Amino acid sequence: MGRILVVDDEAGVRSMLEVVLRRDGHDVRTASDGTEAVEVLAADPKIELVLSDLRMQKMDGLALLAHIRAKHPDVFVIIMTAFAEWDTAVRAMQLGAYNFLRKPFDNTAARTLITRALGARDHYLAARAAGESAAAVHLVGSSKAIHAVQALIEQVSTTDSTVLVFGESGTGKELVARAVHYASLRADGPMVRINSGALTPSLLESELFGHVKGSFTGAIEDRPGLFALADGGTLFLDEVGELAIETQVKLLRVLETGEFTPVGGREVRVANVRVVAATNRDLKAMVKAGTFREDLYYRLAVIPISLPALRERPEDIPLLAGHLLSRHAVKLRRGVAGFAPDALETMQTYSWPGNVRELDNRIQRGVALTTSGQVSAAALFSDIESPGTLRRETGRQVRSGLETMIQKRQAISLEKEVESFERALVEAALKATNDNLTEASALLGISFRQIRYKVRQLGLR
Repeated sequence: MGRILVVDDEAGVRSMLEVVLRRDGHDVRTASDGTEAVEVLAADPKIELVLSDLRMQKMDGLALLAHIRAKHPDVFVIIMTAFAEWDTAVRAMQLGAYNFLRKPFDNTAARTLITRALGARDHYLAARAAGESAAAVHLVGSSKAIHAVQALIEQVSTTDSTVLVFGESGTGKELVARAVHYASLRADGPMVRINSGALTPSLLESELFGHVKGSFTGAIEDRPGLFALADGGTLFLDEVGELAIETQVKLLRVLETGEFTPVGGREVRVANVRVVAATNRDLKAMVKAGTFREDLYYRLAVIPISLPALRERPEDIPLLAGHLLSRHAVKLRRGVAGFAPDALETMQTYSWPGNVRELDNRIQRGVALTTSGQVSAAALFSDIESPGTLRRETGRQVRSGLETMIQKRQAISLEKEVESFERALVEAALKATNDNLTEASALLGISFRQIRYKVRQLGLR
């Protein structure tokens, strides 16, 4: 049991929490505002957890949080907040609060979160005493953007809030999710991954929540879902923008209560899981369009992390390329000695529509085609005539020809022209990836579900 300080300017809330927590065996102190809480913390160095309201006179919850992080870094903080104060609560998570409770809250939910917070604090202190590094996964790069991402991951390492990673396909969102997991207090727990866009809604729900025997054709036994398998750890939910509305409702329930029901079952299960989600879509625009729930968006985006496209950080390309070259040279048993000057120059001027994933694929290709010496630009880009200019010139030529026809008042079929150009791009992506839909979708900047639909629509398979 722990020693807990409850801070709230409402006497009724303080009394209620004090009674509930003492019943669980906790040693409880109370304070009516942030100023009084500072005095209690100074007088009692054995306090382990602070449960603080956000809006208070004299010193509010954010100011108290900042004081605790600076003067009592081993004390964990849970913020109590109303829905109208959501933006401020998110700010508290970014400043290092462990988690939050939304008022009015259920006593069971509060007790569960407090137990998790005390356990997480014990894990944090044990890991620090053992000299374990907080960040076990480091992002390769020297740009300001990558340093900012790494710093944010380390800053929120002691929080337990959901994380939403934004970025184009191939930018390394899964690597960021792994970094978040291994820097967190759940590093010893499992990390489980699923691509939301690769499955139909019914199959996805079965994968996430599990199913019971006989719930559908082929369900010959009970099967635990990924939330059950990730208990005590992290669930990485990739392509979260592809979730069907009905699945969004069920995900929201898990995020708010930790509860879920297996497909075909009646028994409510509980999972202690941190969700890290990722998307290459504009979720705010989807919220406005009514295709993504606003409440789910805010639940997921407590800690937003934006990953820049590779073309936006060309200074990182030499480091990334060298890292990938070393890995593929060992894997393919090639005695390569680095990159030729023309290869480095071309890599830094190429637009990299597939981002780091495309860089990885091209370097693997270059190493495979180089038995010794340096990897040349030809080995990397032999399938592209002019890597730096081909894409732009081709687009200009097509556009110019159509514009000329229109200026001469010659009718065109916009639908057919768009379909023809789309077909050419999809065919090129499939050819470049040997018909691998996952890699082709990354090159085109669309989801797996979208390219699967396009391939069928265009009759390419």
